[in-house]
Amino acid sequence: MKKQDVAVIGLGTFGEELALKLSEMGHNVLAVDLDEKKINEIKDKVTEAVVADATDIEVLNELKLNTFTLIVLAMSSNFESIVLTLTLLKKLGAEKVYVKANTDIQSEILLKIGADRVILTDKEAAHDLAIKVSLPNIYEVLEIDEKINLIEIKIPSNMDGKTLRELDLRKKYNINAFIHKKTDGEAHLITDASMQLHEGDILLVAGDKDKIIEAFS
Repeated sequence: MKKQDVAVIGLGTFGEELALKLSEMGHNVLAVDLDEKKINEIKDKVTEAVVADATDIEVLNELKLNTFTLIVLAMSSNFESIVLTLTLLKKLGAEKVYVKANTDIQSEILLKIGADRVILTDKEAAHDLAIKVSLPNIYEVLEIDEKINLIEIKIPSNMDGKTLRELDLRKKYNINAFIHKKTDGEAHLITDASMQLHEGDILLVAGDKDKIIEAFS
């Protein structure tokens, strides 16, 4: 897993969950909020936490947010502030900005003015997004229960040319692989552990999401 620099602006339910989860996964996390109490509660659990107004371009410059791998705007209670902050970040050259929104209409507006992705749910989306940030080759996550997840994942370069038998996912990580899809789109059920995998192929696997992240990092 590649460590990334992520800024989370707004520490409501979604923002706090995301900041904590990303920090647990080993990323450098900057948490930003106007509420000093929220900052004090999280400051020892993330890389850095600051009380700041993200609608102020001088503040954004001072925090050097344009150098971060990813910025997540999670202050969804004030849409005007979200629009202003997103506009300023893009003006400053921020590479990737994800935004938490409350409605489909808000989502459409945010995408039109430069959001790279819009999230419409809270706690579950925070965990899902944290996984996808940590492991960009994940396509879809379906949580069956707390211990079992169905995940569609792209084969990374370090697994290119290896077989499922060599990887031994079941014994090492308690992960089961069910479906294999080649880069040309052809998909089939997995019945032969000696089948060779190639970078870019897709696997549908089931298991604990943390173990899946560990196995495919």
